[in-house]
Amino acid sequence: MRHRNLHLPRGWRQGALALALVVTGSASAQSITFDARAGFTYDDNVNRTERGRLTEGDGIWSLRGDAGYRRALGTNHGIIAKVGLETDIHTDIGDLDVVRADTSLSYLIQPFSGFNAPWFALSAGFQLAEYAASDIRDGSEARLGVELGQRFTDRIAARVGYTARDRDASKGEVYELRTGTLHAIAEYSVNSRLGAYLKYDFTHGGVVTGSPRTAKLLAVRRVVARDRVFGPNNVAWRLNGVVHGLRLGSKIRLSKLTAVDVSAQHSITEADGDNQWNVWNLSVALNHRFD
Repeated sequence: MRHRNLHLPRGWRQGALALALVVTGSASAQSITFDARAGFTYDDNVNRTERGRLTEGDGIWSLRGDAGYRRALGTNHGIIAKVGLETDIHTDIGDLDVVRADTSLSYLIQPFSGFNAPWFALSAGFQLAEYAASDIRDGSEARLGVELGQRFTDRIAARVGYTARDRDASKGEVYELRTGTLHAIAEYSVNSRLGAYLKYDFTHGGVVTGSPRTAKLLAVRRVVARDRVFGPNNVAWRLNGVVHGLRLGSKIRLSKLTAVDVSAQHSITEADGDNQWNVWNLSVALNHRFD
C-alpha cells in the first residue's frame, strides 16, 4: 500500500488532536467494552447517478471492531470514548473496497433524575479512509454532534440531533465535503427480544454524483474529476444539494450480548441544476459485545 499525506480538516486540527489524546490516554478506564459487527448491504446506486440506465448496484460486506471506554464523572454525567476499525468489501466493484479508522469522544448528561428524564450528549470524532483503487475518495473527516433523547415509556424512546462534518480529500477537491445532518429516531420495544425503529435524516451541503463527461451536469458543475471506477469516460461531480433519508429497521436480540439488525433505507438527493437521484439500501448485520 502506498503512503499518502492525509491532512486533518482545516479549522479543526487542534480539536481532533486533543480528542485523540483523550481517547488514547484513557488508561485508568472504569469500564472497557469490545464490540464487533459483521454485515451485508445491497446498494442499488453506488455511483449516485441520476441517469437510471447507468445505475450501478453492488453488494457490500462489512466488518467492524470497536474498543470503548466508559467513565462516570458523577451521578448524572459521564464520557464514552471509542476507537474503531472497519472495512467494506464490494462483491463486484473492488476498487471501492475501503478501510476506515476512527476515534470518537462523547459527553453525556441527564440533568434530572428519573426513568423518563431527558438526556443530552455532545460528541466529536475523527476518521481516516483509504480506498483500494480510488485516490479521489481517500481522505479524512472530522465531525461534531449534539443529540437530545428521552424515554417516554418502557417501550417508546426518541432521539433528535445534528452532526456537522468537514471532510478533506487526499487528492483533488471533489470529495472535500462540508455537510450538516439533522436526524430524528423513534424506537419501539415490542418485547425484551424484539424492537423496531424509524430514522429520518436531512443532510445539506456538498454531494457527489457520477456521470459520463457529456452529461448536462457540465452546465452546473462546482468541482469535477475523472472517476475511472465506473468506466474510462466517467467523472465525479461535486454539487450543492440536500438529501432526505428514511430508514425502517428491526433489532432482534439473540442473547444478552448478541443482536441482529435488519433495515431498509430510501434516500432522495436534490442537487444543483435540477439533478435528482434515488438510492435504496437493504442491510442485515450481526452485532456482538465481548464480555
